[in-house]
Amino acid sequence: MNIASLVLRAHPDRLAALKKAVCAIPGSEVHAISSKDGQMIITVEDTPDHACADALVKVQQLDHVMSITLAYEHSEPDC
Repeated sequence: MNIASLVLRAHPDRLAALKKAVCAIPGSEVHAISSKDGQMIITVEDTPDHACADALVKVQQLDHVMSITLAYEHSEPDC
């Protein structure tokens, strides 16, 4: 199992569209949005068909993403 928490930064006007795009990526979830700061808190995790690392790359490549900061990462063997 792999899980990571990210802080995404974008122009505040783009956050609604980015939320939809992030939620469309398997294993990704939006937890908080700060329209004032243009920030979004996201987690990405492994799914049966997609790796956490793949989700990280897809989030980073979304249009209008200015930056992403990895805030936390956890890995452990699957049981």
